[in-house]
Amino acid sequence: MAAEGLYRERGDIVKRLNEANINRLVDILFSQIVINQFEKETIMETHGRANKARVLVDMIYDKGERASELMITLLKDVDPMLYNDIFSKTNSMDCMDGSPVLNIR
Repeated sequence: MAAEGLYRERGDIVKRLNEANINRLVDILFSQIVINQFEKETIMETHGRANKARVLVDMIYDKGERASELMITLLKDVDPMLYNDIFSKTNSMDCMDGSPVLNIR
């Protein structure tokens, strides 16, 4: 369900993810062979911070659960404030397995 969560929170991620953190995510995803050279270049050559973030989220979402789960985990390290605002646990009863619970605003 990480892919659904990533896509559901796409708007907030696109709005709030800064250029430096986009670059960090892209570099890590490339080094872990989640994205290839062409995909990395596609993201980096996209004009505008929000458009880069949008292309990144959409690309990872299209790759499925494992890639989406990794992106969410990386977001926790790269931008902990954004991660906590979007994917923080709301109630231990909501998610017994410890996976992120999405905030509903």
